[in-house]
Amino acid sequence: MYKIALPISKSIANRILLLQAIHGDPLMRVSADMPDDVLVLHDALEQLREHKTGEPLTLYLKNCGTALRFLQVHLEYCYKGEPIVLDGDPRLMERNGAPTTQTTSARILHGEPIPVSENESPYITLSRRIRESYLSPLRGEPERGLLLEACWSSASYWYEYVAIHGGELLLEGLKEESLQGDRVVADIYAKHFGVQTIFTPEGAQISNVHTASADRSRPCQDKKSQVSNRKSVKLDFTDFPDLYPPIALTCERLGITLHASGTDRLRFKESDRLEAVRLHEVRNDHRMAMALLAADFLVPKGHGYFLIRNQDSASVPDFYDGNDLQKIIAKSYPRFVEFFDQITTVNRRSTDGQTTVKANVTTPTITHITPRKGINDDHLGKKHALSKLIHAATSEYVWLHDDDVILPPAAVKGQSDKVPCTKDLFGNADLIILPLRMETPSLEGRVGVGLSLQIAEYAAIQELTMRTAKRGKAVMCSGANLIVRREAWLACEPDLHPEIPSGDDMFLLEAMKKRGMQIAVIDEPDYTAVVRPVTTWRAFFRQRMRWAGKAPHYTDPDILRCGALIVATNLLQLLCPLILLVKFPIEYGLIKKREPRTKWYVALLLELLYPFYMFASLLGGLFRRKGW
Repeated sequence: MYKIALPISKSIANRILLLQAIHGDPLMRVSADMPDDVLVLHDALEQLREHKTGEPLTLYLKNCGTALRFLQVHLEYCYKGEPIVLDGDPRLMERNGAPTTQTTSARILHGEPIPVSENESPYITLSRRIRESYLSPLRGEPERGLLLEACWSSASYWYEYVAIHGGELLLEGLKEESLQGDRVVADIYAKHFGVQTIFTPEGAQISNVHTASADRSRPCQDKKSQVSNRKSVKLDFTDFPDLYPPIALTCERLGITLHASGTDRLRFKESDRLEAVRLHEVRNDHRMAMALLAADFLVPKGHGYFLIRNQDSASVPDFYDGNDLQKIIAKSYPRFVEFFDQITTVNRRSTDGQTTVKANVTTPTITHITPRKGINDDHLGKKHALSKLIHAATSEYVWLHDDDVILPPAAVKGQSDKVPCTKDLFGNADLIILPLRMETPSLEGRVGVGLSLQIAEYAAIQELTMRTAKRGKAVMCSGANLIVRREAWLACEPDLHPEIPSGDDMFLLEAMKKRGMQIAVIDEPDYTAVVRPVTTWRAFFRQRMRWAGKAPHYTDPDILRCGALIVATNLLQLLCPLILLVKFPIEYGLIKKREPRTKWYVALLLELLYPFYMFASLLGGLFRRKGW
């Protein structure tokens, strides 16, 4: 029987750390294999102990929500008025809103007399029990095993794996009488998915009688018949939201309908986990990566890649590090051995925030190129400027930018015009599509209707760009933020239509797809460049006509089908306005995904106006004057 060494529960470890800080006790020892949430909180509390009154201090918390909530309360109680700033990744700061159960837990740990409620969260109950135990006569020895347990949240992905693939595993360090709310995963998988748990002094022994004898050479989709007696599962995830991804993907793989409630907060985790589960996307979220791997969903598809990055901030560092899952899968799914060789991991657990490579590969440089009119074009246009700069480059990859964009954070961390990158990060990709977002120069003032419409439209375009590319059917990309393998660009140069002044990005996409080259996506804040809206209607229509003027030259089937669908639906809207009842919710969803602040009436106005200026742009694009 294969043994899995689970990490400690970060929920328990973080509560013990905070109690130790509150009472002035030595902080428990930590090691590099512990969850990143624990390491981040530990480092922050150590810095606070060394802090001198009145000195400014910034604590960088990465994307660790527990550390943020705990420290917000801790600063309020113990460092009130001190010039201490909590900072973190963009996604973390987006989540910095209303109080949560973590906020309440931190107040309880500080001794605030919060009454017990009838429907109290298990995490709040956990905080009460740990504080009571910590202040008992055994205080000061929690690190010796009196309170610490293995993590039941981490165990959920192994329950998912066994439910789908069968077999037996020993999950070390789990306790039957656990303080953790996610202990319920054992009961859920026993009741609904046939995974039985036997507790031993070593931990939890799990097995699945329904799939243990299945033919494992068959795809896991074929295992639906083995659980045909279970048609649906109804669960309320309010008290155990972290279990939603593995349970939802287990149900999907086994052909079981999941009726889930209590999932509202999942949209505000490290990623929007409801959407990530639906689209089978990692989204730089370690829990999504583990859940998708266990269910066989994380595989290369078409021209795209699903990339795993920042894996060392996961709750289970060894889960897809080759030490556990790879060995188990290799026994019964040989096709996965090659797949695991393709998965790339980047370790960002360095104190200075720099990216290091967890692989024995060379680290090339990536050259940034920003063609400028009158400087690089020799008065021959943008494509000449682009060609001139790429031919002069010596790096393996080239990062393209427009002259008027605000570079993404990842592009400005390097020195001069070069930034570290790795083959691990890009895999074998020849073209990497990166995200863009439109912002006004000042976010403090009111944004007029014209600018709001531009921002909303651009958000819809970007979401469509990313979704189609992730499905291996890329139909758009933008030269304002694009990474390309230099040799691939040179191979495609004859097909970039030098007679057309613009369109280098779209024609490049077409040429690469025609040659079967690999197209990847990195849809992350660190790689998101910012563009500004145009300030006049004249400039707006000139831009749209320039875009439309390239349309007659497209030959890629995906691009043509997408364009035909857009034209047809807008023509239908003019002929039958009732189509808006179907069209508006779909397109509003695209906009909200990229720009959550967009008001519904702005999106509706855009929908009403779009057919008119789209057809005007198409007609104008046929007769527009050529130029940069």
